[in-house]
Amino acid sequence: MYISSKLRELRSLEVGWDGGHAEPIAQSVTHQAYRVLDHLTESRSVYPFLTPTAEGGVLAEWRAGKERLEIEFSPGEPPYVYAANIDGESRVDGYLSDRGIALEAKRALKEISLRVWASNPTWKRLFV
Repeated sequence: MYISSKLRELRSLEVGWDGGHAEPIAQSVTHQAYRVLDHLTESRSVYPFLTPTAEGGVLAEWRAGKERLEIEFSPGEPPYVYAANIDGESRVDGYLSDRGIALEAKRALKEISLRVWASNPTWKRLFV
């Protein structure tokens, strides 16, 4: 529910939403983001922070200390994934269209989610 609501909110941004010349978020980008996030997440997955990019895309980001997962959805491109392990070292860096990258992204999200649930079981309050 949070993800679809936030993506609808981002899609309603107009040209110049950043006070400059930022592009509005394309419907195709929010649809792609929803499909990918629906596929990657499980019932115990923590929610990503979803932010617009100036080029009309969406960045989904999860963090737990130095550990992080980022998926950037850009118009006309496959989703790009970057993940860092608990020590902050790169563990995934590539396009989600690569099956190995997709599996690693799903594994990284599961690990981050477990860590967040263990350290802050009330994390959902951040998204109200």
